[in-house]
Amino acid sequence: MGILLFLMAVVPSAVLLWLFLSSDKYPEPAGALISSFLLGVLIVLGIYLLYPFLSLVASGLPAGNPYVVGATHAFLLAAVPEEAFKFIILRRYCVNHPAFDEPMDGIVYGVTVSLGFATAENLLYVLDGGMHVAVGRAFLAVPCHALVGAVMGYHVGLAAFSRGERSGLYAKALLLSILFHGLYDFVPMTFRNAQAMGVAIPATVSFGLNILFGAVLFVLIQYVAVLTRSMKAIQREQTGPSFGFSRVLPNRVRTLDPAVRRSRVRRWIKAYKDETAPMDLLFSALCLVGVFCALAGAAHMGAPGDPLSRISLVVAVIFFVYGIGFAARGMGKLTVKLLRDRDGR
Repeated sequence: MGILLFLMAVVPSAVLLWLFLSSDKYPEPAGALISSFLLGVLIVLGIYLLYPFLSLVASGLPAGNPYVVGATHAFLLAAVPEEAFKFIILRRYCVNHPAFDEPMDGIVYGVTVSLGFATAENLLYVLDGGMHVAVGRAFLAVPCHALVGAVMGYHVGLAAFSRGERSGLYAKALLLSILFHGLYDFVPMTFRNAQAMGVAIPATVSFGLNILFGAVLFVLIQYVAVLTRSMKAIQREQTGPSFGFSRVLPNRVRTLDPAVRRSRVRRWIKAYKDETAPMDLLFSALCLVGVFCALAGAAHMGAPGDPLSRISLVVAVIFFVYGIGFAARGMGKLTVKLLRDRDGR
């Protein structure tokens, strides 16, 4: 049963990821996709660390109203932190990756990061809730994560190749994803909180909430279909991955100010303005955390021969290998930059 539940938790994400990746005219390198997916997985750790603070804020709101509590849980505890972490990864890592060379890549990486998180979240829910949870999430929650990731990725992709209004497109990417995510979660969380409080929702209100839930899904699906067709139309006009587009990337620091040269610490801080090296080092640190979490999970799942224990050990090895690789790359970039700055003095 453990293996079956694991497959039920992972296969929906794998299928959706394949569908979106197969629609890309210029496929992305496997390393960039795997790295983005794993960063999405590690969002779970960030949510875990933030949850006590968010719960403290939520505790100050009216506790007897299932609608207020449902909206609070949907937006404050779910949509805002999850989408904010996804946006940070897209903006600071994916956009600055050399493989991000066309607007369509925004959708590809947005979906990849979102499904990385959805896979980790799904494993937690399915292994705890069983088969009925797995079936429900396979057809609703996981596709919703992918669709919201596509909405965010579309606007991030446009912003990365825009000569103006970049901040507006980035803001739209974040706010639209929070809006869709929060509205999707609002209905089931309202019903769940009403049941926990023993509050009966009137039949007319229940009907309205179900209509709202269906409308959100319908609009989200249609919106992503329109955005995807728009991106494919742009791709058809291209003769290469970056034809017709000019990325406006942040300028790298070529020389150091005299005041900065006097301090080795300030020199390192200045070097951290490099586009990808900081994310490489952060990723390596998170990977080490992932190693300990996976090993701890393996230790508490039962006998060494238990299938889930073996899966946790495999996850630990993957995180370890990627953590070492990204740490080496990040340190290499920073070292090269510091040497160049020293030679340029």
